[in-house]
Order: sequence, then structure tokens, then C-alpha cells
Amino acid sequence: MKATELAIRRPITTIMIYVALAVVGLISLRLLPLEKFPDIEFPGIFIQIPFEASTPEEVEQVITRPVEEALATLSGVKRMRSWSRENGAELFLEFGWEQEVSAKGIEARAKVDAIRDSLPADLERILVFTGSTGDQPIMNLRISADRDLSDAYDLLDRLVKRRVERVDGVSRVELYGVNPREIRILLSADRIAAHGLDLFQLRELLQKSNFSVSAGRLTDGSQRLNVRPIGEFRSIDEVRDIIVDGANLRLRDVADVELRQPDRFDGRHLD
Repeated sequence: MKATELAIRRPITTIMIYVALAVVGLISLRLLPLEKFPDIEFPGIFIQIPFEASTPEEVEQVITRPVEEALATLSGVKRMRSWSRENGAELFLEFGWEQEVSAKGIEARAKVDAIRDSLPADLERILVFTGSTGDQPIMNLRISADRDLSDAYDLLDRLVKRRVERVDGVSRVELYGVNPREIRILLSADRIAAHGLDLFQLRELLQKSNFSVSAGRLTDGSQRLNVRPIGEFRSIDEVRDIIVDGANLRLRDVADVELRQPDRFDGRHLD
């Protein structure tokens, strides 16, 4: 009641206080930063390791366990979870709120890079995401056409994805619903057995056949030449003509090799 009595006895002072509060509120309204999607960091790290055409058992053995052992040496880890699937491994690390998540993300990537040589050689990439809302997609665009777009990956990648990536402020663009074409090699069990081929040696041969490396430099007087052997496949016929044994047996003789769309596991339909 004393505050009410004071306000009644001093009306001018009371009015000035309310005016001052209103002015401060208006100034704060103009100066305080407002964001529709504020960047909030959750104390966690999400690691995604794609590894197609495998089994959950193999992924757990050759990828998940080695990565878990490497990440277990990080300080401040409260909980670690992992998932092994036929298309890769996923790991989640939870830290305390007092930890600097961005610094932990750098440490986690360094730990995984340190064991990179012990992971499968055909592992393409390792993705590390911090628990920040800034890493979440904020816009989804759907593209429809009168034609079937399931085989239009190259077209959409060149005309849509790359152009959107050049927009200022865009950090990552992903395409869903379309996939690049892949080379499918279907071995014939009868022909493999007839020629006595070892499947493990054949797999290693295929992995070593497609490469792009530098062979060094040659110096001839005042000239310096860079030597780069051409080892990348440029056509599907080059894959079919790979020699798989010493008797001039080619891959086309024991397998059906074709360039095709990968198997689809999901799809979207408009209307």
C-alpha cells in the first residue's frame, strides 16, 4: 500500500517513471536483435558415415567400432550412441552444457581422421554436425514437371543445386528423390566357378582399376613434365573390358555390366 500512496501523493513523479520506462522499451525494441530462427547450440555432435552396399554387421565391425574407440578418448562425453545400417553408420555424442560444442566438433573430426587409414578404402566421406540449429535446413523446395525426374540428377545438380549453392548465405544444398547413376556389376556364379576366379581378388582388382593419382615429375634440361597416368574409367565399355586373369579373360565374360539408376527406396508424388 505504501507504493500506491506514494504514487497518489506524487502523480508527476509516477507519470515520469512510466514515460521513462516506455521510452526505454521503444529504444530496446529497435536495438535488440530479433531472429526468426535463432542459432541455439545443443551440447551434442552427430557423425554420419555413408557406406553403401553393405550389411549392418559389416558396418559395425569395420566402421562403427573403430570410430567409437577413437571418439571414446574425447573428454567431457556424457553419452555415446551409434547406429549401424546397411547404408552406413551414425553416431551421436552428448556433452555437458558447459562444453564448447564447436571445439568438440573439431576434436571429433581430428580423432576420426587419425584412424582414417584403418577404415575401408572405399569410404567416401565423413560428415560431422554440431548440435546447432544453424545446421538444420530452413527451406524445402519441390520441383515438379510433366516428365519423370527420377533420372534427372545431372540436370538438377547442374542447373539447380550448383546455382543455389552460389547464393550468398547458403551453406549446403541437398537433392532428395534423385540419385546419380551407378555401374551395376552382376556376376554370374556359373561362369565364375568355371574359370576358378577368386571373388576377393576380383573385388580388389576392381577397386584398384579406377584411380586418379600423380606419378611425379620428369626433368629434361629446362623442361619439367608432370606425369599423370590415366586410370579413370571414361565409359561403360572400359569397365567391361577389364582383364580379370592372365588368360585374357575380361569382366564382360563373367558378369553383366550396365549403367543404371540405383534402387529406389522412397518417392514423392504431387497431387
